[in-house]
Amino acid sequence: MKIIQVTDVHLGRQGERHYGADLHQRLASCIAHVNAHHADAALCVFTGDLTETGAPESYADLKAALSGLSVPWRLLPGNHDRRAPLVAAFPEIAVDENGFVQSAHETADEVLLFLDGLAEGRIEGELCDRRLAWLEARLAEAAGKPVYVFMHHPPVQLGLPQLDRLGLENPGRFLDLLRQHGNVRHIFFGHVHRDISGTVAGIPFSAQRGLHARFELALDRSSEIVEQAPPSYAVILVDSANERLIVHGCDFLERWPVYSAESGTLVTVVAGSQTA
Repeated sequence: MKIIQVTDVHLGRQGERHYGADLHQRLASCIAHVNAHHADAALCVFTGDLTETGAPESYADLKAALSGLSVPWRLLPGNHDRRAPLVAAFPEIAVDENGFVQSAHETADEVLLFLDGLAEGRIEGELCDRRLAWLEARLAEAAGKPVYVFMHHPPVQLGLPQLDRLGLENPGRFLDLLRQHGNVRHIFFGHVHRDISGTVAGIPFSAQRGLHARFELALDRSSEIVEQAPPSYAVILVDSANERLIVHGCDFLERWPVYSAESGTLVTVVAGSQTA
């Protein structure tokens, strides 16, 4: 199964630029690239910060953009989002019995869980008792199947002083649940605007830097520096039967000189054909 992960879209007003970038155009380019290269994906998951301020008009713009995406999609809120206008703009969006934007997607071989960690009005993430109870029930139902979790906030300290205080609050309760059930194979998140991978509680995780600017790699200090690095999305290949999962980063706006690996000569790309 192929899954696309897009994160930190941060749509604001039409024509507005964030650190020199038009995020509406970036989203359009991202969707066009997914359609052109990964139309066979089973799902495209947007892991939060869909908008910059949670404004209704931004969700309307997002809905218009997603109408051109050929792959089925799921939306998760991030700290920049607002739950009520998100649900109002997307009445078809999956919510749980308490109104949180979280849901499960089960296939023959695995279960995907999408978590709502939004704490309205705060940057930090939150999984309250009701959301954790929902998660525990889904993990129990999935017993015997591998589970893959998608969320916005990192449930782990990443060694980034500027960002570590802004992750998921009290991640221990969340991680204890995952340990107890023992069937979670990977955690995917955004929020930190960097490509990061590792393990927490013995579970592999990966973060995508997404469509917005990238935070500077500052391991020894807090930093307000952001870099206008190339936007990226993830291509996730899941083969649960063989216990294999691969995550590729795709810098979809990058254009580099292309060479033939066989001859070493420069290749010129012309209207879909290649000439040396």
